[in-house]
Amino acid sequence: MWSKEVDELNRRKKLAYGLGGEKAVRKQHELGKMTVRERIDALLDKDTFQETGVLSGEARYENNNQDLVAFTPCPLVMGTGKINGRDVVVQGDDFTIRGASVGRMYKAKLAYNGKMACELRMPLVRLLDGAGGSIREVAETGYLELPRIDDVAPGMMVDLMSMAPLVSLAMGPVSGIGALLMVQSHFSVMIREKSQVFVGGPPLVEWAQGKKVTKEELGGYRIHTRISGVVDNVAEDEADALSQARRFLDYLPRNVWEMPERKYADRDTPTRKEEELLSIIPKDGKKTYAMRRILDLVFDRDSVFEIGRYQGQPQITALARLDGYPVGVLANDVRFKSGSFSWDVAEKFQRFIDMCDAFHLPIVNLIDQPGFFIGVQSEEMGTIRKGVRASFAVLQATVPWASIYIRKCFGVAGGNQSDPGKLNWRFAWPSAYWGNIPIEGGVFAAHKAEIEAAENPFELHDKLQQYYKGFAQPFRAAEHFGIEDIIDPRETREKLCWWIGAVFDQEKTRLGVKKRGMRC
Repeated sequence: MWSKEVDELNRRKKLAYGLGGEKAVRKQHELGKMTVRERIDALLDKDTFQETGVLSGEARYENNNQDLVAFTPCPLVMGTGKINGRDVVVQGDDFTIRGASVGRMYKAKLAYNGKMACELRMPLVRLLDGAGGSIREVAETGYLELPRIDDVAPGMMVDLMSMAPLVSLAMGPVSGIGALLMVQSHFSVMIREKSQVFVGGPPLVEWAQGKKVTKEELGGYRIHTRISGVVDNVAEDEADALSQARRFLDYLPRNVWEMPERKYADRDTPTRKEEELLSIIPKDGKKTYAMRRILDLVFDRDSVFEIGRYQGQPQITALARLDGYPVGVLANDVRFKSGSFSWDVAEKFQRFIDMCDAFHLPIVNLIDQPGFFIGVQSEEMGTIRKGVRASFAVLQATVPWASIYIRKCFGVAGGNQSDPGKLNWRFAWPSAYWGNIPIEGGVFAAHKAEIEAAENPFELHDKLQQYYKGFAQPFRAAEHFGIEDIIDPRETREKLCWWIGAVFDQEKTRLGVKKRGMRC
């Protein structure tokens, strides 16, 4: 009989489940935070968590090295479970144990968890809440190790990004390796006022720069979800962050060898026509309108899930459904910089297209693009280089693509919106207006000498404007097959639902890792 050994096993598990002890757990709760095990239970479907490495930790023995008298679990809990009935790999930092500081055992479990995600081809969700590396590790190793780029998961960092969905949630302060993992993700979330992300924390900043900063000032949500673009979304609390992770994964396949699932088609009808679309675009091209309202009217009801709303604000990126089929959505928000293509838009645009292409999500692009954002700051930020790099994402993508020309589309940035070398389904609204250069600015540039020499320069300028505007109507382009179809805006949903049904299955021929791979 092995009853004694089984009793010992259960005793050790109980110690592991106790995390950092009652006092540390109580402090975690007082901070308004769940423990790592509570988070995992809230994330996964009920009773589906299968833990790996529960007995790993630091043990102390007495009585000739026979009796376990103290045990501190490794501050990384990991295993597999289910989200919405689908298998996932999950890991979570245990802040109740030395702030979840990273040591050799933590790294070993982290690497093993990455192997599980790779070998099992499952999505990986990380619940990060840790202080990163600690100088105390040096005392354990006895020497200073050379840093390695693959220290977290040897040989798998690039592979993981190109194989299965990665989601990282900052549930508290995250630094060092945790900050790296936040970026090495397809979707990331941090919690308003509760989580911060930084390469090095306030003590390091004070030591290196002699400047005192708070965690929030250094790496709060205002910096990373609005300025830096390091983190995609902000959540109101932990429950919201976990809910966003579950919802994001609902649009994606389990891995790149599978197609995304068609779901919830019965919640809407493909033939729904919204009268509001006929009047939503102002006749005055200088006036703004609500692009997000157009998305709500065109895509399946309550299916639009926006990613990165507060960064690169002229560009909207979202996941949505058409007749139940998941798609990636690009759209321009003319309320910010007139919807122009700025340096921060370029990075957001490129990364989103890469993600959609990797996971076989067809893309719908609703275009009102006046061109590159111009000015001294634009040149200082290298907008043209970043914009051209972003255009490569469009050219390298192989997923089905549909473009809806809502209003403006000009210049190189306008050309970035689709790949003419492939079968790009293009539909224009009657409000569409495009060209290499806007007539308003192009007339004066082309006829400057004539206008300035005229007896009445303003009259000649207006006359030339009216002459060239005659060519601007989208119907003139349609006469020459410069645009395939001009549609009643109210027909947009029906056209797109037809399109997605026609093209969705063609992506099945390209299952697997894309040749280009995924860029962080």
